[in-house]
Amino acid sequence: MSSTDVPDVDRPGPAVHPGADRAYVLGLLSVVGAVFVLPALLGPYVWHLGVSTRREIDRDPTRWLGRRRASAGMVLGALATALVVVGLLVLVGFAVQAHLQLSADTGY
Repeated sequence: MSSTDVPDVDRPGPAVHPGADRAYVLGLLSVVGAVFVLPALLGPYVWHLGVSTRREIDRDPTRWLGRRRASAGMVLGALATALVVVGLLVLVGFAVQAHLQLSADTGY
């Protein structure tokens, strides 16, 4: 039996990057929790975490796995960020409308 037939036990295969699971789970939490506003504020952080994790995985693909999870976290973070921005725009729109109605001269 040659030395090439024996598996190399000293060198384990690539592991899942710890940031990939974190980005995915926090991304899900931020999108699902968008109803409660506070978890949706994690969106920009999750978006950044997904991007940076994907970069690390792409830099050393023989060491890390989990690119798809990091990508999913990145997309979910971007979606949560968009939901927060839309929610803020709607809130500002309601505030402007209420201000205009209250300050309108009704003639009475």
